[in-house]
Amino acid sequence: MKNLKIKHKLFMFIIIGALTTSLLGYLFVQQSQKLYEQIIYREAEDRLYLFSERIEERLKEIDNLSISVLADSEVQRNLHIIKTSPDVYESFDAANKLKKKLLSYHLSDYSVSFIMIIDSNANLHIAGIDAPNLDDQSKAHFRDLGYRYEGKSVWVGGEQQDDNFYSVRDIKEIPDLKLESLGTLMIGIKSNKAVFSSSRESSYYDSSLMILADNRTIFPSHSTLNPQQLDLRGLRQYNLVTIDGGLYLATQFTMDYTGWTFIHFVPYGSIFKDVTIMKFVLVGLYLLVLLVLLWLGWRFSRGIARPLEALMNKMALVEKGRFSVDHPEAFTNRDELTLLNRNFDKMTEKLDMLIKENYIKQIQLKEAEYEALKAKLNPHFLYNTLESINWLAKSNGQRTISNMVKALGDMLRYTVSKKEFVTVQEEMVNLQNYITIQQFRFEERLIYQMDIPADIRSLEIPNLMLQPIVENCIKYGVDAETGRCEIIVCAKMMKDKLIFIVKDNGPGMDQGYLIRAKETERLSSGTGIGLHSIDERIKLLFGAAYGIEIESGVNQGTEIRISIPVIPVKTIQSSVG
Repeated sequence: MKNLKIKHKLFMFIIIGALTTSLLGYLFVQQSQKLYEQIIYREAEDRLYLFSERIEERLKEIDNLSISVLADSEVQRNLHIIKTSPDVYESFDAANKLKKKLLSYHLSDYSVSFIMIIDSNANLHIAGIDAPNLDDQSKAHFRDLGYRYEGKSVWVGGEQQDDNFYSVRDIKEIPDLKLESLGTLMIGIKSNKAVFSSSRESSYYDSSLMILADNRTIFPSHSTLNPQQLDLRGLRQYNLVTIDGGLYLATQFTMDYTGWTFIHFVPYGSIFKDVTIMKFVLVGLYLLVLLVLLWLGWRFSRGIARPLEALMNKMALVEKGRFSVDHPEAFTNRDELTLLNRNFDKMTEKLDMLIKENYIKQIQLKEAEYEALKAKLNPHFLYNTLESINWLAKSNGQRTISNMVKALGDMLRYTVSKKEFVTVQEEMVNLQNYITIQQFRFEERLIYQMDIPADIRSLEIPNLMLQPIVENCIKYGVDAETGRCEIIVCAKMMKDKLIFIVKDNGPGMDQGYLIRAKETERLSSGTGIGLHSIDERIKLLFGAAYGIEIESGVNQGTEIRISIPVIPVKTIQSSVG
């Protein structure tokens, strides 16, 4: 906290207050939803219980109907005739009478799909519609099922017809209490009619009902749910389960009458749709209030901290040497911080004006010194004297002296030239004249090499930039033991820079002399133009990014690198024009 800025401290205080309020509101919403969920769970459980009770009553009604059918004396008599006289006319007549009797029972209850009897000869006697067409294996299965339960009613579903429930019961011969099997009675009822009292009830909350018998789904007929995928052992009376990525409220109940297990699935989103919407609305309002508070807090803290930050930034720029304000910030407030910023801007503006005035005066002074230095080397009588000496040397056949004098005259003309910029080719010619003069002195001990590409020779450079540096190399770069001096002058272009390199194999310079050479010492007593002066001249012309760099060491020679911008001839001519 100690290192935080003022605006951050204020903003943090506002955030803590807003978050605390929002958190309390969110906890209240969560607790309210939990209470509502408990009420819904209990309601779903009670509803399923009533649901299963109604289904049980409906199945008992069908069982009562089956008792009436099998106890009917006419039914008993006709089945007895069919069993004892299967191949006579009486058997055929008894089958017709039996079918009419079954039809009368079917008409008494329209919810029954069909009533069917499998007689002792495995013949079918059917009244109603949608009766299954049983093969011999299915007939034997249902007869065995009814016989196994010894006349009791057994309910099956999902067999033969997926959308029907069957009440199966063995028909015993009642007269004389023989209790011999006369056949098997099957009463079928549509599963939807047995489960739902109306179509509207089936779409309650987009819910779905599953009925299991022996861990096998008997309702609905085409269920996508696999009972093996549900952990029914861990399922309580109500629980939340995930099916195909969806969350459901599952309630279960086992009917004692049939042993079937009822599982009611209600989509969690459908139950809590309104609650979820209200929850999102409240959370949205809390977030909106939080954002408004944060925005107001940020505006408040920023209004205090912004003038202070602006003042600190200006002070940092002044510390780096930038006194001018490019775009002064316009503060609309009239408090103490705004007045402090305005006064600081006025102070830096005055300082910048004074510094610029002093800088311009320094530049003018340097230019005056440079012009005065060139004026010292401008005695016109030297031209005539050197011409006379050259004519006399030629007359006496002294070609060596004549060449030396001619080179010296050309150097003088080049030195006192009024041109600020010359081509690299012109500088090379002047440098060659100087080398010609020095070779008369050193002869074969002076080894000179110039490697400047042709595309660089047409570029412009400041006048007298290379010759003083080469002169310094000859003066201080002669080997003490051999008296030899090797000098290499080369140039190259790197992006937008033109770099000249002057190297010698002399004894080099120690660190102390190197520092003095970079700062104040002169490179050559012959010209009077020091390395520091050349470096300042380049920086005045082109900026601080250009200038001279020196690399040297004792007995390692010296390498001087001069960097200037690439200046085509047209650029200089246009700027002069």
